[in-house]
Amino acid sequence: MSKTNELMQIGLRLSNCRQDRNMTQEELAGRLGITPQAISKWERGASLPDISMLADLAALLHVSTDWLLGIRGEQTPEAKGNASADRNKPDFIQEIQPELGNCLRESLQPLELVFGTDLTPAFMEYNPKLLVRIQNLRLDLAREEGILMPVLRVRDHLHPAIGKMEFMILSFHTVLYSQVLDTVDQGTVEYIIGKAADTMRGKYHEILYPDLMKSIVDNLKVRYPALIEDMVPERISYGLLTEAVKPVLAKGNSIRYLPKMIEIMECALRRNPAGDAQYLAEQVLEGIQRKDNFYVFLNRRQAPNA
Repeated sequence: MSKTNELMQIGLRLSNCRQDRNMTQEELAGRLGITPQAISKWERGASLPDISMLADLAALLHVSTDWLLGIRGEQTPEAKGNASADRNKPDFIQEIQPELGNCLRESLQPLELVFGTDLTPAFMEYNPKLLVRIQNLRLDLAREEGILMPVLRVRDHLHPAIGKMEFMILSFHTVLYSQVLDTVDQGTVEYIIGKAADTMRGKYHEILYPDLMKSIVDNLKVRYPALIEDMVPERISYGLLTEAVKPVLAKGNSIRYLPKMIEIMECALRRNPAGDAQYLAEQVLEGIQRKDNFYVFLNRRQAPNA
């Protein structure tokens, strides 16, 4: 089967499932946090849902992702039964479905890569490798930079103000990076993912949030239990720690310093138990930006008058 026919078959399955659930394209789009035009493109076989949305899309339609993509031939009897039963439920009961929570969480993912319509074919061509590539990027950032990368939501965007050849990297809908490309080729998606990686390294203070900080700290506890266990969140909440660390990262320091940062904060709070985020950030900067700090040392070598 050709790629065009495969897309048409997936679109037909999606359309049939949506109609079986008595949902309009607008309703399905609203639950996924996307535009009705995107649903229309999927159902016409003009494009595929991005990987990060497949699980929630399948959950909304009460089918498996394998069936939706044509990997498995039949819809499960349970899924058929659920669809039938839901059609008989009052509207207000249908609105309180557990999958709505999943869709809401997906639509509120803080880190997004959005792109214009002329870049969609490049992502569709790359699509089978995209999930693996992003996972490898997360591993590389964690291993080399100590950066825990949140889920990256990748999607085309139909807003008329976004250029057809433009891509943007967003954090909580703040534009961290944008670029309009001149051409599209086989290396385009790799180039864009590389820019996402650079953005993670250079603007992690714009991406970091308390739940992400908690995940980082939970991993640090394995390596530094004596440092972490009686300190975070017992004496420093995740929110306070995040707010104190952001200005430090904004100065170009690495999140790899986090154990040292927490150690400095612990000493600072012994001196001043009422210390706020600004106070803690100042103490950390004073403690790590010493002349013998490795990166400070190298930067001084590169300075013209060093």
